[in-house]
Amino acid sequence: MRSSGNKKVVIRHLARLPAAMALFGVVAAQVQAEDAVLDTVQVTGEVVRDPQGTAHTYSAPTVSVGRSKEAPRDVPQSVTSITQQLMQDQDANTLKDALRNAVGVTFNAAEGGASGDGVRLRGFNTSNDLYLDNFRDAAQYNRDTFNLDRVEVLRGSASMLYGRGSTGGVINQVSKTPFFSNWHEISATLGTDDYYRIEADLNRKLSENVAARLNIMGQEAGSFREGAEMNRWGVAPSLAIKAGEKARINLSYLHYEEDNVPDYGVPYYEDKPLGPANRFYGLNKFDYEKTKSDVFTADISYDIAPGVLLRNMTRYGEYELDLSSSAPRLNLDSTGGVLTDATEIKRNRKLRMRDQDILANITELSGSIDTGAVRHQLLAGMEVSRESLLTTARKSDCELPSATYGNPDPFQSYSCDAVHVSGYSDLSADTLAFYAQDTIQLSPVFKVILGARWDKLSIEFDQQPEATARDRKDKVWSYRAGFLYQPDAVQSYYASYGTSFNPSAEAYSLDARGTNTPPEKNRNFEIGAKWDLLDGDLALRTAIFRSEKTNERVTDIEPGGEPQPYLLSGKRHTDGIELEAAGRLTRQWQLFGGVALMDPVLDKVGPQDDPQWEGNMPDNAPKYTGNLWTTYQVDSNWKIGGGFTAVGKRYTSKENLTYLPSYVRTDLMAEWTHRDVSLQLNIYNLFDQDHYEGLYRGFAVPGTGRSARLTAKYSF
Repeated sequence: MRSSGNKKVVIRHLARLPAAMALFGVVAAQVQAEDAVLDTVQVTGEVVRDPQGTAHTYSAPTVSVGRSKEAPRDVPQSVTSITQQLMQDQDANTLKDALRNAVGVTFNAAEGGASGDGVRLRGFNTSNDLYLDNFRDAAQYNRDTFNLDRVEVLRGSASMLYGRGSTGGVINQVSKTPFFSNWHEISATLGTDDYYRIEADLNRKLSENVAARLNIMGQEAGSFREGAEMNRWGVAPSLAIKAGEKARINLSYLHYEEDNVPDYGVPYYEDKPLGPANRFYGLNKFDYEKTKSDVFTADISYDIAPGVLLRNMTRYGEYELDLSSSAPRLNLDSTGGVLTDATEIKRNRKLRMRDQDILANITELSGSIDTGAVRHQLLAGMEVSRESLLTTARKSDCELPSATYGNPDPFQSYSCDAVHVSGYSDLSADTLAFYAQDTIQLSPVFKVILGARWDKLSIEFDQQPEATARDRKDKVWSYRAGFLYQPDAVQSYYASYGTSFNPSAEAYSLDARGTNTPPEKNRNFEIGAKWDLLDGDLALRTAIFRSEKTNERVTDIEPGGEPQPYLLSGKRHTDGIELEAAGRLTRQWQLFGGVALMDPVLDKVGPQDDPQWEGNMPDNAPKYTGNLWTTYQVDSNWKIGGGFTAVGKRYTSKENLTYLPSYVRTDLMAEWTHRDVSLQLNIYNLFDQDHYEGLYRGFAVPGTGRSARLTAKYSF
């Protein structure tokens, strides 16, 4: 069986973990021996294991999503930081798991045969607005958290900071980095549905000026939907170097692979997902999702003068995807229009191969100057990148065998697997951008933030066998403005405005109509407040916002019905209010939670649409999302916790007919710690409620059934 092959591949990589750990220790010991000193020095003080300050708390003291490290209270937009401690307490091992803690977030299913993490923020597609250490991370793969210190969510238009995209906001993954002390942690997890996972986080101070860190992960897992699998492994070494008193160099590499049996969920019936949720309609022996990611990063910073920093960051990434999947389609005609156990479930095969790479460089200069009584905190930068994507189209000469509603049989045999290449598309995207921002301290309590960015985006697209070559160039200005009133160290009130744009080729494709279509434009209005209470241990925030797309891309039609070039006449918006809390209520009691109440509306639809749809809700845009997670340290050994996630009703299309029901999912945890050893139990979906997280027009992907994981950790 194919599933056994999957596990053998992963197990082979897991077997290398002890050797990698031993090699890391040998190299570290050798470097330390070479750097030995003659005199004995007594060192006192606490070991620093977390330079970002997020290892033990749910409230992050700083964020980097604004292009520079700053306190959340100084960011005039809604921002959420999901810390390492929160992810560990929840055993949140994927980016999607982590993002359940961010209000206003929903998930797409694998649209159009796509793969990887599909995310919506405030009702707008954010799948191409994922970043890794402030570099675009738009490849299609399922991201793991084994090498993440935290996940930052910046809401609202942010093209001044990040360039194209960001209608609803951006999601920035912040990698773990070396620190100058010795600390190691290894863990092993067993769970229901054949879940096995091991991790190691090894940090060594090699000398006074060099530190190294190595993160390793391996996982093989089934699903409560028998037949689906999630198998992955990764390794992430990094090196921190102090080059004299003024220069710092951080070098890192991430290698990550997946070998999954993908899950395309269930079809719809009578305008809702066809339950029960545990029926898997894919083919375990023949469906696969294989991804490979190799990411190299160099980050060099230099203190030109006191308070003046020059920083240069370079990223090179290679990403591969090979996908063969089965999307279910309900065929009621097979049983006379009546649903029975014999009703046919057709399997629609989706084949895709993608080879994607990115080479990017960001150079920034930041510092402060005084002009009389006014202080200016300046940021200026330049970004240059080239992204390339080769997509290979494949077709099968055979139809996949059908299932039935009563007997999905994901392990059935399939004799014909002939696949041939039917064409390809080759896209390159060159970006050149310049940006500048000034944070003006008008008085001890008033700040004004003004920023602008100019982007030049050049797209070249070639498609075969049609022998078509297309190109498009866009030059776009983006703006950001904010006003902050901070009467003391506790309170911060703000108002902000930002713009963003979505070019025709944002989704890495360019059709004939898109070559003549300018970018969509978006804007975000927001007022809010942030409070740092209990000596900074508890952070509260609230925001009222309006995010709108002012000229959405729609399709015109001739009287005869033939498609015409795109029009930029559509319009939609989301109004809402958000509340969030993160941090400690007491030394023993932590919480993280929030709620977003939203009113997403289609203001104007295209000529091909029914005018009656105006006023409807956009797809995958609920009226509310909410979450709460809390833990309590009972004594020196025991910690208990739990929480819930709630998502409102979501429609699959602008017609507002088929929908995913609202749901509430409840999770629990308990942890026992003795010295350097801990055991942690996590229970998910305690009440085993059928619910659906991933949404696509043709199918819905269920959330997890009731499941449990037990993790053993050893720190030394």
